[in-house]
Amino acid sequence: MSLFLVVCIVMGLTALFGFLNDRVLHLQQSIGLMILAVGFTFLLAALSALGIFGDFEHFKDFVSQLSLNDTLLNGLLCFLLFAGSVNVNLRELGEERRVILTLAVGATLVGATLVGFGLWAFLGAFGIGLGLVYAFVFGALISPTDPIAALAILGKIGLPPRLEAIINGESLFNDGVGVVIFTIALTVAMGTAQPSALDALVLFLQEVLGGIALGLVASVVMHFMLSRTHDYGTQVLTSLSVVGLAYATAEHIEVSGPIAIVVTGLVMGNITRPRLEKRKLFPLKTFWRAVDEGLNSIVFVLIGLHIALVQFSLLALLVAACVIVICLIARWLSVYITLGGLVRAGQLRADLLGLSNLLTWGGLRGGLAIAMAMSLPNGPEKNLILEMTFCVVAFSLIVQGLTIGKLFKADSLSRLLK
Repeated sequence: MSLFLVVCIVMGLTALFGFLNDRVLHLQQSIGLMILAVGFTFLLAALSALGIFGDFEHFKDFVSQLSLNDTLLNGLLCFLLFAGSVNVNLRELGEERRVILTLAVGATLVGATLVGFGLWAFLGAFGIGLGLVYAFVFGALISPTDPIAALAILGKIGLPPRLEAIINGESLFNDGVGVVIFTIALTVAMGTAQPSALDALVLFLQEVLGGIALGLVASVVMHFMLSRTHDYGTQVLTSLSVVGLAYATAEHIEVSGPIAIVVTGLVMGNITRPRLEKRKLFPLKTFWRAVDEGLNSIVFVLIGLHIALVQFSLLALLVAACVIVICLIARWLSVYITLGGLVRAGQLRADLLGLSNLLTWGGLRGGLAIAMAMSLPNGPEKNLILEMTFCVVAFSLIVQGLTIGKLFKADSLSRLLK
C-alpha cells in the first residue's frame, strides 16, 4: 500500500470519527476520536472472527505501516509542540518557573523511580519476570505528562491562569526529561553501555541545555525571516521549515528536540508574533491553529488504531489494572514530595493536598508514551511494557480526561494557589 493511500485513509477515518463524535457522542474531541478508533478496531476484529471482514492480520499490517513511534517521535511531534507552545504566555511561565522546573525535573525523576521500583516489586511478587532496569524503562516513558494530551484536553476545562501556566509548562518540558531518562535506562537494559551517575548527568545537561540553545538559534532565524517578509505563503513555509529543520538538527547533534521546539514556540509567540502586522498575523495564527487541531485529531486516532498491535490476555488486563494504580500513586507522591519542598522553603503558597490531587488526576499520558514503548527492541519485555502502557494511556485519556472537569470545579481550582 502506497504512503499516499495510507495517509489518505488515516485522514478519512479521522474526519469520519470527528463527524460521528460531533453528531452522536458529543465528547471532548480528542477523547471521542480515541474511543471511536478503539471501537472501530474491536469491530473489525469481531467481524474478522465471524468470517465477515476477512483476515484481521491485513488490518494489523496496515496499522504497522502507520508506525506511531516514527510518525510521532520523528514527524508530528515537533509541529504539535510548536503549535501548542506558541500560545503559551512566557510571562506567566516565568512567574511559575520554580514550580514548573520542580515538576518537570524533580517530579519526573521521582515518579520514574517510584514506578520502576513499585512495578518491579509488584510483578516479582506474582512471578512475572521483568528486570529492574526494564521496570525503570517503563517508569521513564510513563512518568512524563504528555504535552499533546494535556494541551488538547486540560486546555478545554477553563483553568485559572496560574494553574494553566503550571500544567502547560510542566507538560511541555518534562517530556524532554522523560526521553533522557528513557534513553539512559534503555541503554543500560540493552547492555550497550553502563553509564555512571556522572555520565547520566552530563547527558541530561547536554540534552536540556543544548535543546535550549538550539531553540534560541532557531528562534532568531524565524524572527529575522518572518519580520522581513509580507507574503503569507513564505511565512508559512518559513515557520514549517525552521521547526522541522530545528528538530532534525537536534536529533543529529543529540540534544533534546522537544525542548528546542518548545523554546522556539515560546519565543515566536511572545516576541516575534506581537511585532508582526495584524494583517500578517491573523492568517499565520489560523494556519497553526489548523495544524494543531488537525494533527492532534490524527494522533488520537492513531493511538486508538494501535490497539490492534497489542496482544492482551486476562492476566495482562489484571496486571494493567494494578499498574494504573501504581502509576497514580507514584505520580501523587512525586508531586507531593517535590512541591512540598517548595512549600516548606517558602517558595510556594498553595493547598498542597489539593494541588497534588489536581496534578495527579490531570497528569495525562498520551501518544508519546506509546511511541516510546513501540520503539523498544522486540522481545517479551516489549510486549509486556506495551500492554501496560496502552492500558495506562487509555485510562488516562478516557477516565481521567472525562472526569477531571467534574471532579475539580472552578471555585475549588481558584483556591489551590494562594
